[in-house]
Amino acid sequence: MALTDGQREKIYRLAQGERNYIRFFQYLSQLKQNMRQSAVTVVENHSNLNRKASLDLMRKIAEIGVAKVHPGGGSQLSYLAWEEDIDIREVGKSADQPLR
Repeated sequence: MALTDGQREKIYRLAQGERNYIRFFQYLSQLKQNMRQSAVTVVENHSNLNRKASLDLMRKIAEIGVAKVHPGGGSQLSYLAWEEDIDIREVGKSADQPLR
């Protein structure tokens, strides 16, 4: 499934809501290859958010329908599993420009 216009718009609005969010989306857009998962530590490192705020961002991304948040060891949420056929580089690029 490719990104819908609605998802692109939600990603853009999410990224514009917090300066550190855009840093994570910029990281996604600059990846050389598509990834299937993004760990919470990756979100932390590329957004400069603390763990709690990084998990909050991950939940917000999951609400858009492009990924699901999964637990790691100890039942703690620890990574985003991107939906099939979603190119996370396109997710990152969607944060740069509104549709309209």
